[in-house]
Amino acid sequence: MKKKQTSREANKYDKILKENIESLLMPLLGKYLNIHIVESEQLDPKLQTTIERETDLIRIVKTREGERFVLHIEFQSQNEEGMIYRIKEYDAIIHRKYRLEIRHYVIYLGSSRMTMRTRLEEKEVFRGFEVLNVRELEFEQLIESQIPEEIVLAILSDFKGEAPEQIIRAIIERLKKVSSNHAELKKFIRQLQIFSQLRKLDEETTKIRESMPLILDLEQNALFKRGLERGLVKVLEKQRKAVINMLHRNMPITEIAAILEVEDDYIVAIQKELNGE
Repeated sequence: MKKKQTSREANKYDKILKENIESLLMPLLGKYLNIHIVESEQLDPKLQTTIERETDLIRIVKTREGERFVLHIEFQSQNEEGMIYRIKEYDAIIHRKYRLEIRHYVIYLGSSRMTMRTRLEEKEVFRGFEVLNVRELEFEQLIESQIPEEIVLAILSDFKGEAPEQIIRAIIERLKKVSSNHAELKKFIRQLQIFSQLRKLDEETTKIRESMPLILDLEQNALFKRGLERGLVKVLEKQRKAVINMLHRNMPITEIAAILEVEDDYIVAIQKELNGE
């Protein structure tokens, strides 16, 4: 049961990262891994994991010299062009299962000259992987981004001794500046809430989120700077005026929100501004 719960927890984080990957990929690779892509090809992310292989001979052996390893032998009656990759596949499967040194041998029985590759090129050899540890990234690097998907990751970064409450407020304020619209802002706040669980900051995030009005900062908003020509800011201003007019007519907040298809918090925040709170 605990394993299933852990799997579900991991899936919700993976879901967010997959949702954000197109916006996150370039800045993460360029800024932090020094990989600058000029062209890419989308591959199927689903890899076959139900591979079943049967070896000709496999044993755990101990030699006279005291060595202990997995002995793997294949018999070949003819040349197989991809034999080196089949052995590489065996190596990964066997190593994962037994966690021991493996020695592979092919006994060739064919009548023609043996032409199979027996060695991988250096670039084909798996020796490990590089890690980008978000916990070691400085929060300032992430918060200063213009990309909300990157800003959200600041909750997982190195706070440099700053109080978590200050960081959370800074993240939310920054998201308000760069989000394109209220729906997008709401989406990233939801993601922030979920990621905060990885640092056991979900309670603090909830309290701060509930205490802060989620209204876009039009003067600093990236949309404001990019979208004047498209008239989107005028739409937001018109919506705001509509809210104010309805509040002046003492219409219920829930009714205003339903009519304009916005969140109650948005109406409440404007009401507080009108009241000078």
